[in-house]
Amino acid sequence: MILNIYKIFRILFFVLFVGISFYSIKFYEGSILIYLSYCLSFIAMLFYLTDKEASYFEIFFSVYLFLGFWFKYVFSLMLYEGRVYDSNVAQIKSTNIDDILILGTAIALTCLFSSFISKKFKKEHLILNRIKSENPLFVDLYLHNRIKVLLAFITFVIFVALFNLKLGIHQRGFLYNNELPSVIINLIKWLMLFGFTTFSCFILHVEINNLKKINIFTALIIFFEVFFSYTSMLSRSFIINSSSLILPIYQQSTKLIKKYDLKLIVLFIIILFLTITSIFAVNNIRIEKVKIVIQEYKELTEKKLNKSNNDTIIEKKLDNYNFQIPENKLENSDLNSKKNTESFTEEEFAVELEKSFKNKNSEAKIDDTSPKDVLNFILINRWIGIDSLILVSSSNNKGFDLFFRALKEVKDNVDYTFYEKEFGLVDVKTNVDTGKTVMKGNTLPGIISFLYYTGSPIFLLLSIMLIFFLFNSFEFFLKHLTDNNLVFMCFISNMIATRLFHFGYAPKDSYLFLTSILLAVFFLVLLTRFKFRISR
Repeated sequence: MILNIYKIFRILFFVLFVGISFYSIKFYEGSILIYLSYCLSFIAMLFYLTDKEASYFEIFFSVYLFLGFWFKYVFSLMLYEGRVYDSNVAQIKSTNIDDILILGTAIALTCLFSSFISKKFKKEHLILNRIKSENPLFVDLYLHNRIKVLLAFITFVIFVALFNLKLGIHQRGFLYNNELPSVIINLIKWLMLFGFTTFSCFILHVEINNLKKINIFTALIIFFEVFFSYTSMLSRSFIINSSSLILPIYQQSTKLIKKYDLKLIVLFIIILFLTITSIFAVNNIRIEKVKIVIQEYKELTEKKLNKSNNDTIIEKKLDNYNFQIPENKLENSDLNSKKNTESFTEEEFAVELEKSFKNKNSEAKIDDTSPKDVLNFILINRWIGIDSLILVSSSNNKGFDLFFRALKEVKDNVDYTFYEKEFGLVDVKTNVDTGKTVMKGNTLPGIISFLYYTGSPIFLLLSIMLIFFLFNSFEFFLKHLTDNNLVFMCFISNMIATRLFHFGYAPKDSYLFLTSILLAVFFLVLLTRFKFRISR
């Protein structure tokens, strides 16, 4: 049943995408042929890279690419007169960017070609089933104490999530001066991002292989782990990370005798409910944290004998802490006076909404912004892709010198990023250090635009092909190493694809991410294969 529903919706969505592409032509002022080629190439890429033969990496990479390029640009044309958020559009007319769309078309076709080559030359190898004289130690421990392990697991997850929420060890947009040992801090970060979910992949795989079933109670424990971890990190990526688990769970269910279609549909509905809950909770927590930061900064500046010009600028940004809605939504609003000087990241939108609705006497009213506009703006502008490519393409400083300078960037908890400085985004960012809290949200170029720092389309396209080869090969390696643990393969591939589309800040520190991946692989292999024997 689920497969038939998926097939129907897949066709309907792609027909809808094509229809929207043709409808949006009237909003584009450049070459219609170039624009249609751009749209159809991304639609074809998404259709081909999400079929049943695609790797998990290809699925997630193509989806993020589609959202960042086709989705973001087409809906920016139709709803915001071509103003692409985070693209600093004052530098280029975003409704007439033929050259950039040509490059985008080449990117989509290169991904399509890379996937085709990968599928064409991929050799199927049989996974040898090991003779099970005895189960590994941790597999036996889990099977004999399943309920106890699951309850202990979710209890530990909740404890760590609350600990992180209280101390702010790892939270998106906020940094705190914790006096905890670095070992504890790094362990908690790794557990929430990789460790807990790796253990979830282990217990799911054990149940499917040994019990020949998918237990819904176990699945719920796993999704609640993701919910608690990502909510405590103030991240609204729960739905994205849950999808990397629900997809392989469904694929595994088709190989079992018992049918799970109805239970999986119910599980998907629960995931949607948890997504809404997580977004609501994160938004409200962020609002409260911003209020604290504003108060802390005011106390800090009051203690100073002489205010610097920088203090005045930051105070003004904090007072006007706002999400820049496009011009056509602000024409009759008092916020219109600020829109040309203030612009903030999408996660800050809830802050301004809260201020505007609660303070009836506030000058910053957004009466013209309906909940529908809010939802549209968040859905369209959170993706990375065409925005940064517009900025990089319009720069006169492109070249390998820029690329190598970007590679040398060092992390800084307060200062603006290399990308923000180099491409004129400093004036629309609000980084604050109160002495107790650092509030900072990085604007990122993503791997596509970062590679185009070189100004060489050939280098960019060849690099994309190399990326496909490397990470498809790595996924194939995981298939053998983990005895075909699809849930873990999908989880890791999604983490890699997500990292690539959030690439560009202190890139040389990527070794930390790679180390975390390898630790997760080692942890899973240890759980899956370690055998403890006592010689008699």
